Amino acid sequence: MNFLAHTLLSGTNSDVQVGNLLGEFVKGRLENYHPPGITTDMLVGVRLHRIIDDFTDHHPITRRSKSRLVDEYGLLSGILVDMFYDYVLAREWATYSVLPLPLFAQQFYEAVDRYRPFLPASMQSTVQSMISRDWFTNYATLEGIEWSLRGIGRRFPPAAGIERSITQLERDYAFFKADFEEFWPDLSQRCFDYLSSIN
Repeated sequence: MNFLAHTLLSGTNSDVQVGNLLGEFVKGRLENYHPPGITTDMLVGVRLHRIIDDFTDHHPITRRSKSRLVDEYGLLSGILVDMFYDYVLAREWATYSVLPLPLFAQQFYEAVDRYRPFLPASMQSTVQSMISRDWFTNYATLEGIEWSLRGIGRRFPPAAGIERSITQLERDYAFFKADFEEFWPDLSQRCFDYLSSIN
């Protein structure tokens, strides 16, 4: 799953949401990871990020989605499914959240911005771009997904050119939407179980 799904699955605690984003950039064991300004709830978010990634990578439905892309994109099919699912989520947002997407996005950006002085240097350009270009709202458009995929290709040269996959996303949207709708309840339950276990 990509950033929008990760954030929504974090619940309403903004520290957990920001920690979930942090989880994209923090690797290794967390037992001794206690930098200044990083709260306990943010560490919950980091762990949740890892749970989401592991659950998604091993689920048969996401594997089915990848199978539609793997012949052309190989190992990059996982990146594409993450982005395609965020596109579905953004397009169908009213089904999954009571807050309008622009409001949800703005609240998250404000939370991330408050913690920006404490976030690692590796996150800073991502956070700046996410806020200034309003990634979450733009995930609801093919143009936004294309721009995001092009950015991945710039940062990760083996993925250069994967933005051409939006033609398949547009053509096969119904298939990816159906996969997402089948997968989301399982993933939501897994996240709910984890967050409930620590409260």
